[in-house]
Amino acid sequence: MSGVCGIIHLDGEPVDRGVLERMANQAAYRGPGGVHYHCEGAVGIACLSLDTTADGSGACRPVIARGHSLVFAADARLDNRDECAEVFLVHSAEISSGVGAAEGPPSDAELMLGALLHDGERGPAFLIGDFAYALWDESRRELRLARDGMGMRSLYYKVESKRILFATEIKQILAVGGVPRKLNEQAVAWYLAGMQVPAGCVFYEGIEEVKPGEEVVIDSQTRVRQRIFWRPDPDNRIRYRDEREYADHLRELLVEAMRCRLRARSPVGVSLSGGMDSATIASIAGWLGERGEDVPAIRAYSWAFTDFPECDERANIYRITDRYQIPTHEIPAEETYPLVDYAAYTPHEDDPFTSMFQAFIARGVSTALADRAAVMFYGFRGDMMGGGNVSDVPGMLRAGLFGDARGELARLSRKFSFSKVSTISHYVLRPVASDLIPRQFIISGRRASQRLRPLVTREHHGEDRAIRVGPAERAVEHVRESFLRRAGLPLCDPVSLEAETWPGSAGRQRYVHVFSPLVMRGVMYAERLCAGYGIGFADPWSDRRIAEFMLACPQHWISRSTEVKRLPRHAMQGIMPPDAIKASRKVSPEPFYLHALREKAYDNVIDLMTGSCCAELGYIDEVALRERFERFKRGDAPVFDLWSTLSLEIWLRRYWS
Repeated sequence: MSGVCGIIHLDGEPVDRGVLERMANQAAYRGPGGVHYHCEGAVGIACLSLDTTADGSGACRPVIARGHSLVFAADARLDNRDECAEVFLVHSAEISSGVGAAEGPPSDAELMLGALLHDGERGPAFLIGDFAYALWDESRRELRLARDGMGMRSLYYKVESKRILFATEIKQILAVGGVPRKLNEQAVAWYLAGMQVPAGCVFYEGIEEVKPGEEVVIDSQTRVRQRIFWRPDPDNRIRYRDEREYADHLRELLVEAMRCRLRARSPVGVSLSGGMDSATIASIAGWLGERGEDVPAIRAYSWAFTDFPECDERANIYRITDRYQIPTHEIPAEETYPLVDYAAYTPHEDDPFTSMFQAFIARGVSTALADRAAVMFYGFRGDMMGGGNVSDVPGMLRAGLFGDARGELARLSRKFSFSKVSTISHYVLRPVASDLIPRQFIISGRRASQRLRPLVTREHHGEDRAIRVGPAERAVEHVRESFLRRAGLPLCDPVSLEAETWPGSAGRQRYVHVFSPLVMRGVMYAERLCAGYGIGFADPWSDRRIAEFMLACPQHWISRSTEVKRLPRHAMQGIMPPDAIKASRKVSPEPFYLHALREKAYDNVIDLMTGSCCAELGYIDEVALRERFERFKRGDAPVFDLWSTLSLEIWLRRYWS
């Protein structure tokens, strides 16, 4: 929401304030509450404040600890303020936000610095919330950069021989003289292989990303040390006597996650569909208000489909908004067709990731801005936390739930048209066999396969081509084999490799869901879009406490093929209207998108495929792409996975032509 940027000259040369201002101006929309500078000798830091709180505690300003020679800047929303306040009191006399700081409670940034002063090593893990921060220690001549474990705020840096640059957005770093613009083709390959660009992989060579849950320390000799300060504990297991206790625990966490994010000026908005994820957000906000808690008024912004009734969720939306008397603004879907006006909805300069439904999301945010909403709420990670195709039949059998296991297998067999033998093999025997193999052997084997990748080739049509294995398998057929080989994607996604430390096949699947790079990029995209309108962004489902809980739970309680999002449904009993819980389901707007490709935006799609930058750079075969699209137009081939190519093309034309 807010933003930070800075320059550290390691040779002692004074920072040119004009250069720092140029960095800040590149993201000026993040500073509607003002831009605050600390420019002292070789250190320059700017804080762009987008404070959505009513008491000013979310202000973004440089924080100074004079006795320790520290300068601190944070784009943050701190959730465990009470715990941090206890340690802040010990150091409060040493900490100052400088001239012009508002009277009132300590800011989130001040409390965070107090926690870091109290325990520099364990301090980052102690902080709970959405944050990215920079801490310059003059006495040690080192810079510390860190980012919250769920990746809700972004932070990038560039280390040069005589200076360090850091910023919330890449384009702020690019605004500095002498910073080259060179495309990172491996990031492009990840993007064309299912848009699963892993954390730490940046589209600009020479610029680095602080990973979620990571602290980066850069010293005066430009040595860089990285450490992960938070990651869920694979040994943490929760075992309750019955299912209701799991539901009660999740309910407590969801309510607390909402309370933390409702520390905002009134009103706030929620992008509301008829599914469980956003419906949970709206229902808890309404429920808290009914109980007399001091929460802002909430307004809903929802898609209204007329031409595609199969996509319309208004019946369930109004079950919730009528129950809690939430004003609802309908956004006509037919006014938000994808790609009809793609020039108005280009990706951000930092990377090509954008939603195929960006026109709707932007309309929702701009409408919320007109209503003076301080924060926009989304439920992006709800599917990953409580849904997804994670089946835990072995867990049911171990728990003695034989009837449930039998029903789950029958449902899976029908859903995927498997025979009984194939279903048992896929959902029972294979997971059990996988769990019997020591995890260190699996991890060692996967790492060895990465080293052998250059040897995995074959002859095809006279050309030496890499076999599509691992992430490259996700790349659609028009992506050139030569490009995939040149980019050198590994044989395994980093998040899948991390998941191998997790016990249980279903637990590993849930880990991959929760920390999906695609969802991570989606969250970052939405945060940037909201910031562009001067509105805060919140996703209660992306709370690290919920992630820890979901990963520690027996997976067979969370979701099943026979009852998708079983645990969230049970957790919301008594808060969400019963008929809304029963009717909530996953509704895909895919027909709306495909109609846009075939009809409404057909000419624009053809234009994006003609004289393609992607083809010119050797990423795709333009002829193969056109042929595939024409087959789709005739109804002979699916093309839902075309979005990565189209959005990349828009981005390349806008920023690289």
